[in-house]
Amino acid sequence: MPPITFLAGIFATIATSAALPVPQPGEIPTFKDWAVGCDNIGNCEAVSLLAEEGGARFDDWGGPISIIRTAGKDDIFKIRVLFDGKGFDRYKMMVDNELVDTGPIVEGDYPIEIVGEDAKKVADAIIKGKRLVVQDPTGENITHISLAGSSAALRYIDQKQDRSGTDTALVAKGKRPFQATATQAPIIVVDQWETAKLVPEAGSLVALAEDSKCKEDRYGLVEDQAYPLGKRGDVYRALVLISCGAGAYNFSSAPYVGEYRKDDSAGWTFTPAKFDRQPSWGGEGNQPLLVNVSWNEQDQTLSSYGKGRGVGDCGSAENYVWDGDAFRLIDASAMNECRGAYEWITIWRAQYRKLDQATNTDK
Repeated sequence: MPPITFLAGIFATIATSAALPVPQPGEIPTFKDWAVGCDNIGNCEAVSLLAEEGGARFDDWGGPISIIRTAGKDDIFKIRVLFDGKGFDRYKMMVDNELVDTGPIVEGDYPIEIVGEDAKKVADAIIKGKRLVVQDPTGENITHISLAGSSAALRYIDQKQDRSGTDTALVAKGKRPFQATATQAPIIVVDQWETAKLVPEAGSLVALAEDSKCKEDRYGLVEDQAYPLGKRGDVYRALVLISCGAGAYNFSSAPYVGEYRKDDSAGWTFTPAKFDRQPSWGGEGNQPLLVNVSWNEQDQTLSSYGKGRGVGDCGSAENYVWDGDAFRLIDASAMNECRGAYEWITIWRAQYRKLDQATNTDK
């Protein structure tokens, strides 16, 4: 790459990075037997939990119900039920023994999905009710949901989307017309380097691990990994994931960025990878830690998925994109309560474009 173009790419990336706010994922409050949260562009989701008192046990729990509403003028409204739909062709949804919806069970992640005005009618019954049961055609219960806290959770969505007192509110209803505000997801410009395959040799990874804070947490069979991040001129970079402890279902890794200059006798040098927001597993103020990590070499995206317990009904997950200098958060989801909610709530989302794509778009 000619020097002028090279410098222009660097300055474009720096300018874009400086303009981006530090990601601030939303909170997930709990109202009795429901959790709710919104992302940074105003889309919200409420998810049912196993009842704390006098409710269904796991034996009665086929899966949660989630209520999703977007903040924009499109006003997409969905109610989904997450369960194993095999063996059934239709369902009946009952609230306090009254039929509120029925229809076919379909293949896919969500065997039941109710949309639009039908979803709003069901939501109205949920707000007023105490118990919801989904049944198969024979009357057998598929899942049993407590509605305690559902009204407060949906009122929270009204508030977060500035619907309170408007004609579109679910709980805090009023006569004022709703004015949707256009909030766009942040756009991250990534400056990916020229493709290269050079990565540190095994001896360098062993030396890095021995000199890292992970040394005391490495036991049993460990596997360190290295992936190319590309080259620019005579400089090569690589992502290195050092094994940093493991439990029954979570495997931690410390991420580093290695750099090598051609014909440099010093060999590879390593620094902890930079993130625009600290991964949740490591905690603020500590060296970044990823859990159950995966790397997409083509898109240069990095994923971390930490389970609060083995069944996977709580925890946190983040996805990052490499922008040429640091890892930037492109989406995050979480579930704080370990109470049967396999549906985690999205609390941050961003888009990304490669530098050449962003330049073409701006012309």
